Amino acid sequence: MSPSIKEFYDVIDLTWPSVSNQLQNGWLIKNGGGGGKRVSATIRVNPKAKIEIAESLMESINQNKLFMIRKGDENLDYELHKLGYKLIDPSILLGSPIERLDKTFDGEFHVAPNEKMKALWINAGINEKRLNVMNRAKVLKSYVTIDNTAVAFVAIYNSIAMVHALEVAKVKQRQGFGKKIMQQIAGWAATNGANYLTVITVHNNLPAKSLYQHLRMTKLGNYHYRIKL
Repeated sequence: MSPSIKEFYDVIDLTWPSVSNQLQNGWLIKNGGGGGKRVSATIRVNPKAKIEIAESLMESINQNKLFMIRKGDENLDYELHKLGYKLIDPSILLGSPIERLDKTFDGEFHVAPNEKMKALWINAGINEKRLNVMNRAKVLKSYVTIDNTAVAFVAIYNSIAMVHALEVAKVKQRQGFGKKIMQQIAGWAATNGANYLTVITVHNNLPAKSLYQHLRMTKLGNYHYRIKL
């Protein structure tokens, strides 16, 4: 039986964690520490929670007024639209049962990234604050690389593995490194007790979507953000 969408959302939060989460007045307020939208966006927990309270709480920690819109948040999405919030970064969660995926068991896995891995990530726009997100994860995790030309971060929560920050050096793109590293990750995840392998990509990242669909991953859910500009 496939996990519920809530279970997949929990995996996102636990494998790519915020600095802190505070549940206040029906809102989950995330302090992202500059690590990007996914770790900073506020989530409505109580459908009756007031938007102006969330705005005030975000201002109190010097963060942008940013909301994550998940399944079940359709009313919030409409309310924010009326208030002038812009829809940004529609994202897709894809995944597959581990048993359906091709696997290899020759990957290079690390407990911490080496300097060449960090440099590849930074060159791809994944800065130190996003690397800090990986470091904060308290679940089973690993940093994987292929000869320091392809890198990814993978973590497991509740038997679901999630891949983050998969990057291939520009000179090595379109040479099969994305497929190869995903097969290595599938092998690691299976060995470490995962039943599902998942990944997130923005809707308009066509190369990434093509890769994951080629690997027989299917859409499990989606979300987007609303931001006050």
